[in-house]
Amino acid sequence: MKKKEQNGVTRQTKQAEYIAGIGASAGGLEALQEFFKAVPLKTGIGYVVIQHLSPDYKSLMDELLARHTKLTIKKAVDGMVVEPDTIYLIPPRRNLSVFHGKLLLEDQGSRSGLILPIDIFFRSLANDLNKKAIGIILSGTGSDGTLGTRAIKEAGGMVMAQDEQSAKFDGMPRSTISTGLVDYILPPGRMPEELVNYIKHPFVDQSKQADTILTSDEDSFTKVMMMLRDYCGIDFSYYKENTIIRRLERRLSINRFEKLDDYLRFLSESDKEKDILYRELLIGVTRFFRDETAFKALSDTILPKILSPDKKQVRIWSAACSTGEEVYSLAMLIRNYLDENKIDIEVKIFATDIDRRSLELAGQGIYPESIVSDVEPVLLAKYFIRRENGYQVGETLRKMAIFATHNVLKDPPFSKLDMIICRNLFIYLKPESQSKVLNLFYVALKPGGYMFMGNSETLGTLTEAFQTISSKHKIYSKKPGYQVTDLARHAVAGFSVHKANLDLPRQQGVKTAKYQGVADRILEAMMPPSILLDDQMNVIQFINDVNPFIQLKPGRFSHNLSGLLPNDILALINNMFRQLRTKGGSVVFENIKLKKGDEAFRVNLEGYVVTYDHDLTLYLVSFKKAEQDGQQKEQLKQESSLEEQYQDRLTEIQNELQFTKENLQATVEELETSNEELQASNEELIASNEELQSTNEELQSVNEELYTVNSEYQNKIEELTQLNGDINNLLNNIEVGALYLDRKMCIRKFTSSFARLASILDFDIGRPIFHIAGAHLYPEFLADIEHVQETLQKVEKELLHSNGHLYLVKIAPYRTDYQAVDGILITMVDITRLKAERDKLMQARSRLQSALEMGGMAWWEWNIESGAVDMHEKKATMIGYTLEEFPKDVYEICKLIHPEDYEPTMQAMRDHLEGRKKVYDVVYRIKSKSGDYHYYHDKGGVVERDPYGKPLRLVGLVIDVTQTKEMEKTLQKSKKQPKTNDHSK
Repeated sequence: MKKKEQNGVTRQTKQAEYIAGIGASAGGLEALQEFFKAVPLKTGIGYVVIQHLSPDYKSLMDELLARHTKLTIKKAVDGMVVEPDTIYLIPPRRNLSVFHGKLLLEDQGSRSGLILPIDIFFRSLANDLNKKAIGIILSGTGSDGTLGTRAIKEAGGMVMAQDEQSAKFDGMPRSTISTGLVDYILPPGRMPEELVNYIKHPFVDQSKQADTILTSDEDSFTKVMMMLRDYCGIDFSYYKENTIIRRLERRLSINRFEKLDDYLRFLSESDKEKDILYRELLIGVTRFFRDETAFKALSDTILPKILSPDKKQVRIWSAACSTGEEVYSLAMLIRNYLDENKIDIEVKIFATDIDRRSLELAGQGIYPESIVSDVEPVLLAKYFIRRENGYQVGETLRKMAIFATHNVLKDPPFSKLDMIICRNLFIYLKPESQSKVLNLFYVALKPGGYMFMGNSETLGTLTEAFQTISSKHKIYSKKPGYQVTDLARHAVAGFSVHKANLDLPRQQGVKTAKYQGVADRILEAMMPPSILLDDQMNVIQFINDVNPFIQLKPGRFSHNLSGLLPNDILALINNMFRQLRTKGGSVVFENIKLKKGDEAFRVNLEGYVVTYDHDLTLYLVSFKKAEQDGQQKEQLKQESSLEEQYQDRLTEIQNELQFTKENLQATVEELETSNEELQASNEELIASNEELQSTNEELQSVNEELYTVNSEYQNKIEELTQLNGDINNLLNNIEVGALYLDRKMCIRKFTSSFARLASILDFDIGRPIFHIAGAHLYPEFLADIEHVQETLQKVEKELLHSNGHLYLVKIAPYRTDYQAVDGILITMVDITRLKAERDKLMQARSRLQSALEMGGMAWWEWNIESGAVDMHEKKATMIGYTLEEFPKDVYEICKLIHPEDYEPTMQAMRDHLEGRKKVYDVVYRIKSKSGDYHYYHDKGGVVERDPYGKPLRLVGLVIDVTQTKEMEKTLQKSKKQPKTNDHSK
C-alpha cells in the first residue's frame, strides 16, 4: 500500500499484486480490444501494454481502448505505481521497466538497430514479481518478447500467447510458442477467463500450501516421478523437492486441479501433459553472454591460460548446455582471442544436455531476432548469418561445438578436459547429487583445469578440491592431490571406472611400476615385432625389435611413423591405417618384399584396432617375416637388379614430382594472392550486406509502426465516416441547406437542399462561387460573402425565394477545432411556417396587450423556490412605477400591501397552497409610487408541482379595481345620507 498526495489530501494507493505485461505490435489493436472487452472489472491485476510505436506519432490507443472496457486507462509516467484493474500504455520513444511495483521510463536513444521494448519490460517484470509475473504475447511481426518469455518462466511466472489462427501477424506469437514455455495458447477473447482462473487457484493465491504434496500425498508424488522416468528416461528424483513442487504447483493451477491424485490420473492419460511437465522440469532457460561480467572475467583471466600457443588441442565440456547460447558465447570469445593473437589451436567444445530437442536447436544454431539485445553488433556481424526469421550461427563456430545427449548423473564424463562449464544446474540438484557430479568433474579435468559455475552455485563439500580464481564469478581451478572419496560409490548407476590403478588398494600403489615391467616382459615374449600408434600415426610404444623393418631418415627426428618407414612399405602402411580407421577390425597384407641394405626378405603385415577407456582408440601394426626356401632366396637376388632399375625410375619420378610441386607452389601463391583480393571484396560485400540488413531491420520496425498507426487511423476514418453520415442525415432531414466554401471561395461541399435552391450540381465542386450565376441567391449575396471573409462577422438575412418560401440565410466563418478560419459556411433554413406562426403570435400578443390596456389588467408568474416574480409591465405602471422600478421578489412586493390587508392576503395564499382553496382570490390595497393606495383584485392558481405534490409555480391575473371601490364607497355613502325632500315634507 502506497501513500499518494492529491490536491493536498493524502490517500492510500493499492499496489497490484499481479502485473500482466501485454506485448503487441502489428495487428495488435484488434487483439487488445478483444482482450480487454472480455476482462472483468475486478481482478486485482495491473495491465501494462507494450507496443512498437513510431517515435513521432501521437498514439490514440487510450481513446480506442476506452470504447471496449470500463477499466481505468493511463499513459505510463516515470515513478507511477501499478494499481490493480488499471491499464498502462507505453509512451513513444521510451522503454518501460518495473521496479518494486513502480514503472520506470528510459529513453530509447538513437536508432542503431532493433528496439525490443517487450523483452526489456518482461525481463524487469520477471525480476520484480517472480512467480506473480504474467507475460502475454499478441499479434506482431518479429520475435520481440521471446527472450522475455524465457525470463518470466525461469522466475516461475505464467505466459500466454495468441494462437496463430486468430493473429493477423503470427511472427511474435509463433516465436514465443516455439520456445515450448507457453502455458496457454488462446484467442485474445478467451485469455481473461483463464487468467482469472489461474490467479484464483489455491496454489497461486497461497490459500493452500503446495508443500503439503510431499507430506499428505507422498505416494502420488513418487508415482509422478516414476511416470516421468518411464516416459522420458530421466529420473527427476535427483532434483530438489521444492523445484519439482513449484513446477507441479503451476501445472495443477493451469489444469485446475487441487489434488495431486486427480492430476496423476490426468497425467497418466495425457502424453502431451507428460511432455509439458518434462519440459517444465528441465528449465531450459538461457541466453547469450548470460552474466556479461562473468564472461568478461573468463575471457580476461582464463582463456589466455588454456589457449597457450604451445598446445595443439584444447578440450572443453559445457554440461547442461540447453539450446546452446552459452556454448556459442564461449566459442565467440575463444575465436576472437585466437584471431587477435594469431594462434592456431584445435578447440573442441563438447556440449551436452539430456533434452534432445534443445540439442537439435543448438546444433542448427538458429535463434530469433531478439538476440540482438544480448549479442554485440560486431560479434553478430562476424559470427552470424541473417536468416528470414532470425540469425544462424556461422559454420566457424558450429565446427568448434560437438552436441551430444548426455546425463551427468548417469553417463560417464569426458576426460582430459581443460575446462568445464556447468552454470545453473547445481541449484536444482539435491546436495548428494551435486557432490557426485562435482567428484566426476574433478576426475574429468586435467591437472590445473578450470571450472566455470553459475552465480548462485557453490562447491559444497569439494572446496578443498578446487582453488578459487574468482569467488564473485564462480571460476575455479583443479587442485592436485585431492583424493576423491570412494569414487565408485559416489558414481550413479551406469558409470564405471576403467583405469585399473584407481581401483588398486592404496598400499599396493608402489608396486604399479613392477607390474608394468612384468606386462612389458609378457608382451615381448608373446608378440611379434609391433608398433602401437595413436590416431595420427604417432608412435606410442615399440614391442620387441622392429629395427629390421624401420629406417631412420636424416634430419629432425619425428615420432610419426611416416618418418620411420622405407618409402616402399609406407604406402602399404597408410592404406592399412585408412582401412583400420574406417572399417575397424583387422587388416593383413601377406608376402610383402622389403630390402634393407643388401638383404632382401618378405614379411607379413598385420593391423589391429585397440579400444581403450571408451574415448581412446589406438592401432597396432605387427611385422612377421615370411619363411623362404633356397629357390625363393635366389629369386630375390635376381630381382635385386630389377629393383635397382625400379629405384632409378622411382628417383626420376620423384624429381618430376618435385618439379611439379614447385610449379604447384607457384600456382598456389598466385591463388593465395587472388584469394586475398577476393577476401577483401568479400569483406566489403559483408559490410554492405550488414548495412542492408540493418536498414531492412529498421524498415521492418517502421513497417510495424506504420501498421499500428494505420490501424488507429482506420478506426478514426470509420468514426469520421459514421459522423459525416450522421451530420448529412441530420441536415437533410431537417431541410437545412448548407454550402461549404474553402479559403479560396471555391465550393467544397453542399447539401441536397442547398443544391435545389441554388441550382448547384455535383461537378460544381471545386469551382469558385463567383463563377456560378445560379448560386447567387440575392443581389448582395457575393458582397455579403466578401464582407464576412474580411471582417469575420456573420451576416443574417431573410430571403423570399422564387418558390414562395421564406428562408433565413446565414453567412459565417468556418472555424476548425483550433478556432482557425478555414473558409465560409452558408446555411439556409426554411422559416415560412415559423414566420406565419410568428405573425399569428404577434397578432395575438397585440390583441392581448390591447385587452390588458383597456381592462386595466396584468399577468404575473411566481417561482416559489426562488421567490422571483415575472409580470406584465402593466402591474407596475398601474400604480405609478416603471417595470424596472417595481420589485421582482415576492417578499418585497408584499411589503407594499396595506398593513390591514397584509394578513388576510397571506392567509388566502396559504389556504390555496395547502389545498384548502382551489384558487387564490383576494382584494387588497397596494401602495403606489406617489404614496397613496390602489385596490388590486388578485386571482391565480398553482400550475406546476414536484412529484411529491409540492407547489413550484403560480400564475395569476391582477386587476386595478380602485375606481370600482371608490364608486362602491360613494354609493354606500349616498345610501347612508337622509333624503332631504322627505324631511321637508
